[in-house]
Amino acid sequence: MANKDILAIWQKINAVIIDEIKTNADFARKMSEVLGDDVSASITPKRKNRRPPAKIDPFQLLEQGESELSEALSRLSVDELKDVISANGMDTAKLAMKWKDRERLEKHIIEATKRKSARGEAFWNTQSQSDNDTI
Repeated sequence: MANKDILAIWQKINAVIIDEIKTNADFARKMSEVLGDDVSASITPKRKNRRPPAKIDPFQLLEQGESELSEALSRLSVDELKDVISANGMDTAKLAMKWKDRERLEKHIIEATKRKSARGEAFWNTQSQSDNDTI
């Protein structure tokens, strides 16, 4: 028997099994028991350490002013502050996730937001149009 014949047979077998799993709950349960939890876990991997999304956008609040950002941060819990840090990539060394002091976390978020917001400012033309006319 040729390889392509064997593959065709296996495709037909797989199609029958898939159809039976979809339509027959008892068969699906039996297959799950035979394959075990290890197989189903490897098929659909889940990230265990995923943090919830941040409740605020620090960059948007910084545009309104540092006091607005600071006020919004003061209303968040320590875990929610860590969510903001994680969601915005403000802790590449994963050190801030170990901190428990809320003031330290708030200060870190404000400084990191300012630093990230200022990236690329050196390339903006800060001269006014009238200054360019005199050159």
